[in-house]
Amino acid sequence: MIPWRLTFSGIRDYPPTLLDLSGIDEHVIITGPNGAGKSTITFCMGAVLYSSKVDMEGLKSRNLSSDQTWKARISFLFKNDGLMKIDAPTFIEFSLKIVQEPGQPIKKEFSISTGEAIDKWEETIKYTSGDRYYNFSTYKKDLQYKYKIDPDLFYLIWYQQEVNQFAVMNPEERFRIFSEMHGIDKIQKDWEESMEKMKETAETLRVAEWNVKGMKAEVAMKKAALDSFLDNQKRLHNGAKLYIESLLQLEVHYKKEKETLEELVQQLMGEIEDAKAEQVFQKSEKEKKKEYLTALRSNEEQLNLLMNEKYEKSREISQSIKKIEERIENLENELEEITLKKNQITRSEEEVKAALRQLTEEQTKTNNEFENTSLKLEELNNTWQEKVQIIADLNQQIETDEKLEAKHAERLREYKSSYSVQEKIDSLEKEVENRKDKKLKMTRTLQELQDELRLLEENRDLSARQMESLKFFRARQIKAYPLRELIELDESAKLKDEQIFNTIKYTIFFNEKHIEPPNDLYHVPLMKVIPDRPVMELPHLHLRIKEGLSEAEIPHAMKALWWVEQFFKGGTFTIKNGMLVDPMGIRGPQEKERFILSARAIAVRKQEVKQQIDKMNQQILQIEHEIENGTKMIQQLNGIIQQIRESEAFMTNELERTMRKKKYQEEVENRNKIEREKQALEKKKEGLIRLQIQQDEFKKKLQEEAAIYEELGKMKEKYEELNEHKSQLAFQKKLLKTHKNTVAELENDLEQIRYKIKETDRAIQDLDDMIEADERKIHSITKQKDNYSDRIETIKQELVQIIQELNDLQNLIPAVYQEVVAMEITENVLSVHQLKQNCENGKVIFNQARNEENIDIAAPENYKTAKQEYDRLEDEYKRTKILLEQDIERTEQLRDKLETTINMRVLELQQRFKSYMSQFQFEGEISWQTFEDRKQRTHFNLYIKARKEGHRGTMEDVSTKARGGKVGKGVSGGEESLSSLLFALALLQNLRTAPGFIVLDEFDSALDENRKIKVFDLYAQELKRKLIILTPKSHEETYLNRFSKAFIVRHNPTIPESRVVGVVKKD
Repeated sequence: MIPWRLTFSGIRDYPPTLLDLSGIDEHVIITGPNGAGKSTITFCMGAVLYSSKVDMEGLKSRNLSSDQTWKARISFLFKNDGLMKIDAPTFIEFSLKIVQEPGQPIKKEFSISTGEAIDKWEETIKYTSGDRYYNFSTYKKDLQYKYKIDPDLFYLIWYQQEVNQFAVMNPEERFRIFSEMHGIDKIQKDWEESMEKMKETAETLRVAEWNVKGMKAEVAMKKAALDSFLDNQKRLHNGAKLYIESLLQLEVHYKKEKETLEELVQQLMGEIEDAKAEQVFQKSEKEKKKEYLTALRSNEEQLNLLMNEKYEKSREISQSIKKIEERIENLENELEEITLKKNQITRSEEEVKAALRQLTEEQTKTNNEFENTSLKLEELNNTWQEKVQIIADLNQQIETDEKLEAKHAERLREYKSSYSVQEKIDSLEKEVENRKDKKLKMTRTLQELQDELRLLEENRDLSARQMESLKFFRARQIKAYPLRELIELDESAKLKDEQIFNTIKYTIFFNEKHIEPPNDLYHVPLMKVIPDRPVMELPHLHLRIKEGLSEAEIPHAMKALWWVEQFFKGGTFTIKNGMLVDPMGIRGPQEKERFILSARAIAVRKQEVKQQIDKMNQQILQIEHEIENGTKMIQQLNGIIQQIRESEAFMTNELERTMRKKKYQEEVENRNKIEREKQALEKKKEGLIRLQIQQDEFKKKLQEEAAIYEELGKMKEKYEELNEHKSQLAFQKKLLKTHKNTVAELENDLEQIRYKIKETDRAIQDLDDMIEADERKIHSITKQKDNYSDRIETIKQELVQIIQELNDLQNLIPAVYQEVVAMEITENVLSVHQLKQNCENGKVIFNQARNEENIDIAAPENYKTAKQEYDRLEDEYKRTKILLEQDIERTEQLRDKLETTINMRVLELQQRFKSYMSQFQFEGEISWQTFEDRKQRTHFNLYIKARKEGHRGTMEDVSTKARGGKVGKGVSGGEESLSSLLFALALLQNLRTAPGFIVLDEFDSALDENRKIKVFDLYAQELKRKLIILTPKSHEETYLNRFSKAFIVRHNPTIPESRVVGVVKKD
């Protein structure tokens, strides 16, 4: 279907207009300034083909007055030719008539005319809104299915900026268009409806669960009410029975107790009369004893006063006798001592005084001489001590020097010098360090071999950078696989076949969309690898999926195998002669050459590694032995070198040792001289000490004799005083004896009176006790009698109360009463307290059960009904749960189908887009993403990313702009237009249709001349259909020559009128 002619009238400011669009592969350009009305032509095309994007009101002229009728007609002629030729006549014209009366809605009539010649129609079908068969829906279906020319379904007309809008479009809106063009919106709608149904089922399940829980609680409440009702009936019967039985037993007990108490009251009244008579006699005896006691206490008081006087007088006499005896004893001692001393004296009093004066002078002289001698001797002692210490130190040093001299001389004879020893140490240390370095290198090599062997035994041969990457992903809980864990060489492969994969065989595949890799190995996100077919093996590469993989790992292995295959298809990235070639350069092997993809090579490598490990262990042991021996020798030499240096220093101090011996001899001579002087002074000091002792003893003797002569003058007065005191002593002793005899007699009388008082007091107390005992007895018996009387009255009241309660119970619950009365009342074995307790318990239980609130008599029936409803709701919950599981499974299947479809379509789209962008020195990428908002609504975004080749950094979506009105971020306007046009081209190419034309409004408005030509050529080359381009720009001849027909739209605002002018192409 090829556009051949477009005519319209009554459209905006256009006069009746005809555009000749004929030509199967001839392109048409419609140009003109902005605002001239170029886009109106596309609106006419869309309107006549019933495009939902065209608003009919927009075709009406604004210069038409409100009272005028608007009439318009649009005809669009097609030639039945091209790739999509249909079963119909050669020419087909689609027409639209529009009429709008003032104040009335728009009336439309579509028609389709067919024939073998233009304007000679063989058949015309009209479609109106009121027609039963040929209505607008039928017209739309005929366009879609019969003529295959629906502009919306086949994206035949791209209105203003539509083809340029993808760069600035919101990613979600971009995805919507993409999904509509590829039919994904239907799958998406099915999935969303399934999601909604799943949510509704989940909500139904939640409500059902809530209902089950609520009804479960209701059943529990009804069960509790039933239990309460049954328990109430049980307590009502048991309580009443216990109550009545206890009352009957109490009635029997109280009657017997009443008879016993009345007999006891009569007996107690006789005992009270006897006790009162005995009490009167005892009170009379008590009064007599009190009078006798008063007389005895008076006599006792008089005797106490007299005795106190005698005691005081005897005490005074005793104190006076004691003082006289002490003074007599002192006088006799003094007189006796002085008499003895007087008989021992040989000198007269004058001789004693003269000897004392002479002795004092001699003592002064001796003391002065002793002090001088002591000072001199102390100085000599200090000097002698210093000399002795010096001599001892010198002697010790000389002995030490002699021993050390022999020792150091022997050491120097053995080791020669410290310099030679140091040379030996340096040589050994150098050898040990070299061996340690060698051991360290060998240990690292050994560790690498052991790690490699461990990985080989685990069938995991990994390089250091691979292990670094795997550790990196494990730390982030991301599943990652080395390439060799997913694929392997088949049995027919040779070892050299693995060499072609050296540039990629250490690749890491990870189950995420994006991450910053830890090193420069290939890191491939599995989520972005979308194979165009399932791949299990590549025979031409001798590759296959590794055996023994789990079901979850097989899809990853298929992606990895498909990914490897892409390098051998001759694309942008390819492997040739073992080198990876891409647009930026050439890359060699990732690691040193090893065979990791062949099981046979791994077994050979494992054997080699084991042999290398054994050999390396032996070499390391030998080196460790050599290091140990060298280290021991160095330690020994380091321990001795300081001693050698000390020996060398010691031998250079010979003069110092000689001077030390000479000084020792001098100090010994000085010490001997001091010792002789000291001995002389010590003899002199001993003589002076003996003289001082003799003088002190003589002086003491003279002083004692002088004191005796002084005391002799006092002897006469003391003899007279002694005689007088002895006379007084005899008189006082006689007087004291008389007083003591008197006191003894008085004490004897007083003791007898006190004994009688005590006896009388005891008798009165006994009478008081007897009277009080009688009083208590009377009170007790009276109280007992009163208690018995009160008890009798209480029993009478109790009996009345019991009988009353029994009558009430008989009237209230006759059945239970008769049941208890009919029982045989056994002999009472319970106490009254227990009977009352039982009675009260029965009464409380009965009354509580009788008066208990919230007891539902309909509880059994209510519980049965609630249980049936609970069972019904639980069955409904289980059914809903099964439905939810089915909905979840169906939703997951639809989601997988949706994601697979999107991935495949995006992959196809991306391959074309990247190819197109690369022709303009751009890198392009198309990706998609899904997310849920806060309201759990799922959104799909489609991203178009572009970057100039050679630029670094991550690619951003072309719609990214700076925020807050700022500039400087995002791509340029030309790049936006280029990415939009190429994305639109990729979309069109991805469609499984091949219509004969496409209309593109403002196709090249933002492109420079070079890109404009290249983009047009690319569209023409890829689409292979008639292009109708609308552009506001002026164009160079090179660009215009690509069109067979050209039209210019002009607008005269003074009339106003828009007009289309055809331009003739000259050869």
